[in-house]
Amino acid sequence: IAHDFNNILTGVLGNASLASSDLPSSSPVQDYLEAIKKGSRQAAELCKQMLAYSGRGRFVVQNLSLNTLVEETTHLLQISISKKAVLRFDLYPTLPPVAADATQIRQVIMNLVINASEAIGDKSGVISITTGLTRVDRDYLSGTLVAPEIPDGTYVSLEVSDNGSGMSPETKAKIFDPFFTTKFAGRGLGLAAVLGIVRGHKGTIKIYSELGRGTTFKVLLPSASGVVHIEPPLAPSRQWKGQGLILVVDDEESVRSTAAMMLKKFGFDVALATNGREAVDLFSVNPGRYTLVLMDLTMPHMDGRQAFAEMRRLKGDARIVLMSGFTEQEAISQFTGKGLVDFLQKPFEPESLARVLQGSLEAAV
Repeated sequence: IAHDFNNILTGVLGNASLASSDLPSSSPVQDYLEAIKKGSRQAAELCKQMLAYSGRGRFVVQNLSLNTLVEETTHLLQISISKKAVLRFDLYPTLPPVAADATQIRQVIMNLVINASEAIGDKSGVISITTGLTRVDRDYLSGTLVAPEIPDGTYVSLEVSDNGSGMSPETKAKIFDPFFTTKFAGRGLGLAAVLGIVRGHKGTIKIYSELGRGTTFKVLLPSASGVVHIEPPLAPSRQWKGQGLILVVDDEESVRSTAAMMLKKFGFDVALATNGREAVDLFSVNPGRYTLVLMDLTMPHMDGRQAFAEMRRLKGDARIVLMSGFTEQEAISQFTGKGLVDFLQKPFEPESLARVLQGSLEAAV
């Protein structure tokens, strides 16, 4: 479901971005297009939550500062909660890094804060976000989730507390069940995804709650050695142009057409194929005429893995970029050591595609 939905979102998000770039910045339509793009990005985040819960949301792990992730998410947190809820931060100043996937940990923060806001409801309340270091032993771990799977030691902690309605023992026992909710309309996989993400990071969760007095979720993540990874600035010039012929391979028409329109804006000629077999047939006629191949992983008749092998057999230095609705580590794990040029996560916008193309083609020079 997540994979198919990401294909649909590629068309929605991509076309909204293309329309936005063709209009003057002063156009009143820009606000509507930005709302479409924002909704598409939020839907893509929900897809990541589904993948995380299902165990298919593998992580791009780097040494990260938990404090920085909390601070970077503050703006989103403010617009995601009740106007009557106040956010308070108490961030431990000298935290060691955690080995984590930034997108996944942001989802944990967002879901816990939104859950706290809903517990406060329409009354005034306080949501406290605290980071720190916690030394835990087996007795402490016995009261947490996934305790048998993690060792004693010092963990980096994230606490999200509210002074809302609290939970009964019966509710507390069910909160990590998929689709369980105490609201009339559920929020889906929120807390179930949180549990899946924390498990995947070899951490655990402890919950304190009392009816009428509020709830605290305490997430424990293993501390990491080394320094915090700093992400280099990404965006290339919006005026970046390329040249040559790119073969786009995807079984979804909306993905093919959206990618083709973006590539033509960048100055490329485009050839299209609906599956791996058709792509290999086109490629085999004259492998040297293609500057790069942009190819989906999951397709009928011949998938991206098989087509990749065939193209590399025909031309050993063929430049091939894989695109997928699955996360990068999940998608390219089977290509390790085989010379894959780069990866493009669906759904994507023109800027993301330009970054990948620019990096891939410049690396080949």
